[in-house]
Amino acid sequence: MKCIILAGGSGQRFWPFSSKETPKQFLCLFGEKSLLRQTYERMRFRLQPDDIYVVTGKTYVEKTLEELPEIKVENVIAEPFRRDTAGASFLASLFFPPEEIILTVPADHYIPDTERYWSNLEFAEDMIKKTGGLYVFGIKPLWPETGYGYIEVGNRIEGKLYMVDSFHEKPDRETAQKYINRGNFFWNSGMHLWKNETFFEEMRLYFPEIYYNMKNINCRNEREVYEAFEKIPSISIDYALFEKSKKVMSVVFDINWSDVGNWESIFQLEGPAQSKENRFLIDSENILIKTHSEKPVAVIGCKNLIIAETENGLLISDIAQSQKVKQVAKILFSPGEK
Repeated sequence: MKCIILAGGSGQRFWPFSSKETPKQFLCLFGEKSLLRQTYERMRFRLQPDDIYVVTGKTYVEKTLEELPEIKVENVIAEPFRRDTAGASFLASLFFPPEEIILTVPADHYIPDTERYWSNLEFAEDMIKKTGGLYVFGIKPLWPETGYGYIEVGNRIEGKLYMVDSFHEKPDRETAQKYINRGNFFWNSGMHLWKNETFFEEMRLYFPEIYYNMKNINCRNEREVYEAFEKIPSISIDYALFEKSKKVMSVVFDINWSDVGNWESIFQLEGPAQSKENRFLIDSENILIKTHSEKPVAVIGCKNLIIAETENGLLISDIAQSQKVKQVAKILFSPGEK
């Protein structure tokens, strides 16, 4: 099995910590290691460095190698510009033979129990050798989350492997609660597993625009990759393939997991700030304070706030509105990217 770490995000939801030069995957949002580093070490729990690849923007190749000095230069695959996860996944899959099993994982997830995680992965690897198909990993929901897409599963195949009936967009809270009550809806983790030959054949059937523009390029030739990327749309692998294919199955992971999608995710993981040295909370509750500075921060008479400060700027946001931080980042980040 080969692992492809998808590290092409811009991290606009984590301004002011993130910037165009330092997107989300390079941030140390919890702990002293970046999200990319934590993901790599999670993969190294079972895989060798030669089995781990990273897809990232061409401007982040050097930074990726600094973050992961163990992997070879040729294991960092450069996208000429962003084309979402369908383009990134297809490009990376071109590096491997048809019989290879490919695992794709985002670079920015929080999964604290590595051993339990790999127990689920090894079950999935064993099963895909028997069943073929395309796997998407579902997460058993712990609350009616409105920030995740959901997978609706049907017939059980074996153990925690199910056929996928349909995918559902991010719901409102009432709908999310209905999903949980039904018991066959799971959070869509964005992690996938496939045999390469199946992936290519299904892409040919369901998204030929990418298949025919990319299948026969030399994936190590920068010019050919650039020209192919100019011809393909920006689309996620779920939209391009998984929501269309009849061969999609889901392994349900019963693990602690977060996609660390915005500041509210950090609040859920860390909990509210407490009064301590340089942090003064007076008649205030549910406050997240993240700053690079040692200067005192005082919050008086407030509830449900995110306060984040770096040299890039100062953010003060209602927790429930933290998804909108990307609107600020889009204004501040330099335009002009393809």
